[in-house]
Amino acid sequence: MIRKIFGGIKMTWPRLILFAVISGLITGLVALLVPEGNSFRQIAVTLEAWIVLAIIVVVNCDKPLEAACKTFVYFLISQPLVYLVQVPFNSMGFGLFKYYYPYWFWWTVATLPGGFIAWFIKRDDWIAALILSVALCGLILFGTGYLADLIRTPPKFLVSTLFCYGSVPVLILCILHKRNPRLIAAGISIAALIVLLILQFRGGINNRNFQVSFGLDEEKYPVTAEWKVRLEDPENGTASLYIGEGIISSAVTVQIKDLDKPAGVYLTDPEGNEYYIPAIIEKDGNGVPSVIY
Repeated sequence: MIRKIFGGIKMTWPRLILFAVISGLITGLVALLVPEGNSFRQIAVTLEAWIVLAIIVVVNCDKPLEAACKTFVYFLISQPLVYLVQVPFNSMGFGLFKYYYPYWFWWTVATLPGGFIAWFIKRDDWIAALILSVALCGLILFGTGYLADLIRTPPKFLVSTLFCYGSVPVLILCILHKRNPRLIAAGISIAALIVLLILQFRGGINNRNFQVSFGLDEEKYPVTAEWKVRLEDPENGTASLYIGEGIISSAVTVQIKDLDKPAGVYLTDPEGNEYYIPAIIEKDGNGVPSVIY
């Protein structure tokens, strides 16, 4: 059954649209209904599950241009639906699109060349192994980050870790059928795993900083380059200010060492007026820290 999903289904346009709608609706509902701290929430904001879903689209297409177009349309339909489902139930309303969708829009654009190139994993040769390895290394990268979080806050991120690492052998075995391409992809994956584990843990698991960004109310805080920002507890980390342009909101990025210490920030305008924004940073099931005001 799994092998059929990865190359045994003709991805017609009706099937593609249905697949995109179902993916978007389920992801939006997961973001709404799954409690904080659950790994299933990560599908709404991180890439690992979408890497696998995009590959499913690609390998069920007959030509590279078809794969490019259908992957693009798949993301063009599914990603806006993720936020459209949440709009009636979120205080940001359609502001969700303004703050979150630009990130996914650029990934949607990237699927045009990405889908075209990815189609060649169907060649089942060394070129296919190298192309597939790009996706495999991405999954290993995400999995290694989740593993570090799992070690720090067990059993959180267990599902995320297992999904990322478990997807690697599944993709190798279901997409590549010849011995040499499988060995190449497996070898690259093992090497990537070793390197990423070393990089992830070389400073010690307890020395990793937590980083999160949150948007600012531009009417309340009309920030410009003259504004300054500082962390409530400077000894616990740093805070930096991003000045948004166009549809992108201004934002504050906070890096802290200890989640148990204050993470609020002070904004200072050019006239010296100071504004305090309280914030608590917690790790949730999205694979990234989240801010609770």
